[in-house]
Amino acid sequence: MSKIAVLLPRESMLKQAKKVIKEEHIDIHTLKVIETVDTIAEARKAVENGAEIIVARGAQASYIKSYTEIPLVEIKMTGQELGLLIKKAKHMINKEIPSIAIIGYKNMYSDMSYFEEIFDIKLQSVFINNIDQIESAIDHAVTAGTDLLIGGDVVNRLARQKGIPALFVESTEDSIRNALKIARQMSYTAETEKRHIAQFAAVLDASFNAIIKIDTKKRVTIVNPPFETLIGKKAEQLLGKNILDIVPEIGEQMIDSILNGRRDSINLSVRFRDNPTMLTIAPICTQDDISGAILSCYLLTKSTKHATDKSRIMYLKGYNAIHHFSDLDTENEAMKKCVELGKIYALSSQPVLICGECGTNKELFAQCIHNNSTYKKGPFITLNLSSMSDDTQMKYLFGNPDAADQIQKKGALAASDTGTLLISEIEALAPITQSRLYRALRYKILIQNDAENFQPINNRLIVTTSVKLTDYVNAGSFRKDLYYLINGLVMQIPPLRQRKQDIKKIILDAKNAFAEQYSRFLTFPESSIEVLINYDWPGNEIQLTAFLERLFLTAPHKSIGEAYVRYLLDELYPVQTDSPDPVSMYYHPEAEQLKTMLTKYHGNRKKIADELGISTTTLWRRLKKYGIIAES
Repeated sequence: MSKIAVLLPRESMLKQAKKVIKEEHIDIHTLKVIETVDTIAEARKAVENGAEIIVARGAQASYIKSYTEIPLVEIKMTGQELGLLIKKAKHMINKEIPSIAIIGYKNMYSDMSYFEEIFDIKLQSVFINNIDQIESAIDHAVTAGTDLLIGGDVVNRLARQKGIPALFVESTEDSIRNALKIARQMSYTAETEKRHIAQFAAVLDASFNAIIKIDTKKRVTIVNPPFETLIGKKAEQLLGKNILDIVPEIGEQMIDSILNGRRDSINLSVRFRDNPTMLTIAPICTQDDISGAILSCYLLTKSTKHATDKSRIMYLKGYNAIHHFSDLDTENEAMKKCVELGKIYALSSQPVLICGECGTNKELFAQCIHNNSTYKKGPFITLNLSSMSDDTQMKYLFGNPDAADQIQKKGALAASDTGTLLISEIEALAPITQSRLYRALRYKILIQNDAENFQPINNRLIVTTSVKLTDYVNAGSFRKDLYYLINGLVMQIPPLRQRKQDIKKIILDAKNAFAEQYSRFLTFPESSIEVLINYDWPGNEIQLTAFLERLFLTAPHKSIGEAYVRYLLDELYPVQTDSPDPVSMYYHPEAEQLKTMLTKYHGNRKKIADELGISTTTLWRRLKKYGIIAES
């Protein structure tokens, strides 16, 4: 049974406790009287000596609860005990209707709703949340005309200092007996829990899978030996740690969805010490409550025994992927869903279709999927066949016997064996190429020439598109069978204009990168950032990154003003109209006058200001107002 420590403020309570312990046959680990100032030290000492449950009262219980994590049972005064105290207080005051104040922690007292009627007194119940509030509570009671205070050690000590009558909240055997019974029941419950955990741990230890158990606060409570081997750390190094510190790829949102009951299970791919691993997360449900979660891991089977050697060769030729899911830092929920899907898709060997506008980092996602899969040791080959003839497409995909380079001679499908082949703009494939690609994917057999020279292949295909493929299928320019084959594991990457919360991070990251690259340390006011956030960016990240580099290289001042941002946007991406005549974006007459004068004086603000009869500062404010930047 769990060991119980009883810490009391008075010798009288100690005698009562000894009597109850003897009568109830309760096994007590520690029983002693302590001073309130020594509470924390005494509680920690008891724990170091083996105590697992503490029984205490009042301020001492409050200190233990605040500064330790050990289970605590608080001694609560019974109604009978409080009645005896009131009777004693009336006798001490010797007044017909005395005013009495009880000061202390609310959970220390039972209900006193009818005490004023029963005892013919005026009663104040002043409850506190911490010991620092006691003195102000006493002052409040005295101001209200209290004749006598009832409370613990601290209340009595402060009352004596202020010359106010006080009575110590003396317990009888009843409250101590109730607290000790609760502590004993807690001890039995804890012991039962220990046995369950021991049985559970024995099952986990016998499992071949790497398993880790967490509680509702995401803290690791059990680690089995296979998980120690998988991660390369002992259980002692992991117990008590937040699971996100051990497996950050899971993400807080994902683990919360399990612990909050929003999801029944999650499967995703992670990497431990560069080993691709499938991770399954499931909640531990007890009736309607979730008490934690189980994370089960097993290594994904490697594609072939010669994959490592092939990876080295491909790396030297540049056929490698450099990005990982940790590079995809986003605040957008739709983008987070894409990241989660990518981690799940990495577990499969089936084709993946990545859809998204130009510049939405489709290839980056493809690299992340490759690096989180069993194909990581193999090559990562990228092809864009959109501008090639039918014959050239066939040669690049299925091989060209006349090519000097061995990779081109074999073709991309054969060269990517044990790895990943990324085909960009899949809609551009010629019908004959589509037919041959379908057979290769469907039957995992490569037909390298018209003589039907078969070669088994083991690779993963990822394709991207910026168009609506169903339109091509309906028009007859894209094969239905190939479409259905690649349209299973599909993700739609949202454009930048739909995840504006990511734009600011891209801007600040670029600012830091360009500062290091060009040794230009510029500031970026929020108003300027807001202009970029509100722009649609049809070219998405590619367009934004290119624009930012131009912006940082050419900014005329150390602070990149809103006016210059607008000026550069208009210069690089002018508004297109159907009218044959150019249309100015500045319609205000004063704006047109300023533009004319800028041209007239070749951007010399001093001459413009002199002609207008204003200061150069006033001129600058007007230029900024209309979004006009002087050329000098």
